[in-house]
Amino acid sequence: MLRFHLRTSWSRFAPRVGKITLAAPQEECSTSTDIPIDEASSVTFDTPNILVGTSRGVVPHLSRDHCNSARAIRWINVPFESFLEQSPPVPMLQTGPDPLHTFLGFDKRKHIVSLCLRDPMDTHELPPNGNTYVSTLCVRGVRKVTLSDWRKYVYNLQPDVVFALSDTPFTAPPHSQKRMTKSIERSVSWLVDMLRPLEPSCSLSRSGKLSQHSLNVFVNMAGGTSIPAREAFAYNLSEDLHGPDLEAVEPIKRLDDGVVGYSFDLATLRGSIPKPLASHRRTRPNNILQRESPNMLQDVGRVPTPGNSEAPTPPSLPSRIAEPHVLPDLPSLLRASLKHLPEGKPRLVTGVRSPHEMLRLIQDVGVDIFDADLAIAGANVGVALDFVFPLPPYHGPSGEGKKKDVGHNLYDQVYAHQYGRLSDCLAGAAESRSQSLAQLPICPCIACSPRSPTSHILHSKADVQSYGETDRNRKAVYGPPRSRGYLHHLLHTHEMSAHTMLVAHNLAVLDRFLSGVRDVLVGVDGNDIGGGEGEDRITRFAVEVNRFESVYDDTMEVFRVARECWDEVDLARGKGRLEREKEKEALIEAGGVSGG
Repeated sequence: MLRFHLRTSWSRFAPRVGKITLAAPQEECSTSTDIPIDEASSVTFDTPNILVGTSRGVVPHLSRDHCNSARAIRWINVPFESFLEQSPPVPMLQTGPDPLHTFLGFDKRKHIVSLCLRDPMDTHELPPNGNTYVSTLCVRGVRKVTLSDWRKYVYNLQPDVVFALSDTPFTAPPHSQKRMTKSIERSVSWLVDMLRPLEPSCSLSRSGKLSQHSLNVFVNMAGGTSIPAREAFAYNLSEDLHGPDLEAVEPIKRLDDGVVGYSFDLATLRGSIPKPLASHRRTRPNNILQRESPNMLQDVGRVPTPGNSEAPTPPSLPSRIAEPHVLPDLPSLLRASLKHLPEGKPRLVTGVRSPHEMLRLIQDVGVDIFDADLAIAGANVGVALDFVFPLPPYHGPSGEGKKKDVGHNLYDQVYAHQYGRLSDCLAGAAESRSQSLAQLPICPCIACSPRSPTSHILHSKADVQSYGETDRNRKAVYGPPRSRGYLHHLLHTHEMSAHTMLVAHNLAVLDRFLSGVRDVLVGVDGNDIGGGEGEDRITRFAVEVNRFESVYDDTMEVFRVARECWDEVDLARGKGRLEREKEKEALIEAGGVSGG
């Protein structure tokens, strides 16, 4: 069972610190209501923290050994649509206990593995969903996943956390009133189906033990970019159930009672047009950030719950509401979904674009979990993240008065002969003994703190005789950090190890960044604090956020430049390379570009 302990609770949307614990029952087949908890198998981490996404169950560029040894990787999310090209999906062939962990090779003692159907970062345009199925995208095209299929996948794979299906429109805006109302109705109905317990003779399970597996369900807060729609969906979660819905999910009285947390996918809230699946591009409207029609939710307050067509209108919503023309900011949308729901459940957000946005959502909404796509996207284009929170007293803008980049574009030629570590804000473990670097936090990644194995790999009896007990149990020895020039060389030679080290480093930077947030809010000792001191902590946090925003560039320009450099290096090899080089030489000779 997933438990969330809120250590600080100053107000509903204030910055907060908590602790998530996933405690596994000792005997999953036990029929007792008082299931004992095995503390040795529990996974615990503090919040705010990160969730790491995967592609086909793999953290991009990292091996299983990297994942199992990285301190920053604690919660791993698996979008299941990437396995749907086969029938049945390959993970469904795994047998034995903990099939999802076993198939993907993650350590159940260290990692929380969650399962969602769609990749929250994928915004490709898809055919509309139906009442009983969701359209998904895999390498062989679009697949329809029914509600019964999803239940079968979830109960057989036994993830630690599952994300309930949500009817999110993946078509170009604006969305009509009918479409948004249908989205809320379907999302509520699909949540009811997910919370419905298995029958004793249900064919979904392959063993008696599996039917006892309890689900930790996160619900995606539906409603799009409309505040009234988001409030209506939240109302449906918190109202008492009646009739068939109540019978379907007993002993739950309200849908919110069966939910352990709330999730928000920002990629679908920014108003941008979904990417087309076809090779041709549709004509883009004049304003790609346009909202749904202002009249789309005139009667959204009367959205019924499934099986109860006469549900009363929530008292907080009038019968007719026109959507404002001005796009509400993201914190306003998230607060609209949360303001009538319990505070003591984790809030998870995917699709953040910058550390600045993370800080704002912590400050204005009280978000607990962020996805780490920012770190992986930077590693894909050769960016080594370099920022820390809170800023040291001596930290300020660059000498020219310009804001600092949040990372280093290691494709740039300026790094070709730089032999320092990847981060100016963090030191390597081998450098921590230096007096000048002793005050810097340590980056534990494989690039900044590479270490030799603590034991020899014994391949035969001869190896056992060659190495004594002391040789097989040595202390870790850290080497000097990998230099920027070294990774610059690896990137320009298309070496995969460059991206591996960058992913590990960027995840460690994000982990240390959010650790600094927790230190500001509750102190380094981690003791719970009272209300008066809590207000001082919030004030100090706001000051530190302003300092961070005044020093680091929030436009993420380094990512744009790095992607251009990545494109140039990618085109330096492969088909058409000689033709491109001839065209470039002709431009240089004609004086069209400088010959640098």
